[in-house]
Amino acid sequence: MGEDEAQYVKPQVERRQYRRAQIVAQVRCEASGHKQLLVTRDISAGGLFLRSPKPLPSGAEVELSFHLHAADPLLTCRGTVVNSIPGRGMGVEFRELDPTIRQALEKFVDESL
Repeated sequence: MGEDEAQYVKPQVERRQYRRAQIVAQVRCEASGHKQLLVTRDISAGGLFLRSPKPLPSGAEVELSFHLHAADPLLTCRGTVVNSIPGRGMGVEFRELDPTIRQALEKFVDESL
């Protein structure tokens, strides 16, 4: 690549605030009185991605319950759908996360990477 070409190559910039770890876990997701059991794709201390053929719309408020490991206690938290991809799933940002749950998520991600 010549100097002229190199000046047009822009580096990829990571925009995420939190590191993510791949995880396949069942999550109980409740929104507007409707409950569904979904599966995660990845998780961070800031949120997670849930696979769903019919994801909720962006802005939907949800309550989530899940285990990071089968033997771990059940974690329950609230979130907001921030990214909805029809046929694939939805990104959920955690809201008002309890510090103990945030620590557990950070530890899980650190151990997974």
